[in-house]
Amino acid sequence: MWFVLALISSLTFGLAGFMMKASSAKQGSTDHLLWGLYFSGTLGFLIWVLLTGTWSWDFASILSGIIIGIGSAAGNLLFMKALDHGPASLTSPIVNSNVVFTVALSVIFYGEKLSLSEWIGIALLIIAIIILPIDPDEKLRIHNLHWYLLVLIATLLFFLRNGGLKITEEMHLPNAMILFISYFFGLIWFSVEIIRKKHSKLAKSAKKIGLGWGLGSGIFSFAGMQIYAIALAEGPASIVSPIFSTNSLVVAILSIWIYRERLSLLQTLSLIILFIGLICIRL
Repeated sequence: MWFVLALISSLTFGLAGFMMKASSAKQGSTDHLLWGLYFSGTLGFLIWVLLTGTWSWDFASILSGIIIGIGSAAGNLLFMKALDHGPASLTSPIVNSNVVFTVALSVIFYGEKLSLSEWIGIALLIIAIIILPIDPDEKLRIHNLHWYLLVLIATLLFFLRNGGLKITEEMHLPNAMILFISYFFGLIWFSVEIIRKKHSKLAKSAKKIGLGWGLGSGIFSFAGMQIYAIALAEGPASIVSPIFSTNSLVVAILSIWIYRERLSLLQTLSLIILFIGLICIRL
């Protein structure tokens, strides 16, 4: 059952990621997008913890929620900034390569065993990341070094979120409550950002676009993260986490199909290797 849940979490979270891409493509406000995401996400987790009776306002849950919230909020912010410099069809898969760190965490600290195909998958992920910047096609090459820096930091921050959930699960803490706290932290973060920038010349249309896509994205983000947390509780993180990371495939396919994003030959090869690696980890 956990395998099916992991697949569903990948699909739903991928739709949330694509909605973030859609907002960026329509030049929606990033702050309003992320405020909407964390508002609907917070509401979703609040309803969940109240219905399931998993409300737990203890120090460990609060601290864990804040740490994971930092990884989520800052990671999403840098992910959106990276989309300004590079295609979502590359940005999302590379950011999701944080799965390598989660697998390493599960194997080294929690004694989970890896099969040969999983080791091959991890090696392919690393190769894909290494060859990505080496591109002879100057017309399609991503020249802005900020994209590489933003993607690298976002990858580490998302590991703080995904790997953090693995740690809290091993500590037998209520992950639904922790996710509620983390999303509420993100809501506060972007509320402050919007208030701080209230005198900016941002068009009302940009705010409306960002808010609309953000509210929709938050619903799928809540669903994806909650199902992921349930799958983590029932299955090994060294398998569940790589399956969840394939949500980047949903973002990449939809971005290429709808927004006609072009990739160079080497970038396409990198993407193919990345997905083969994720598939090998799943086997």
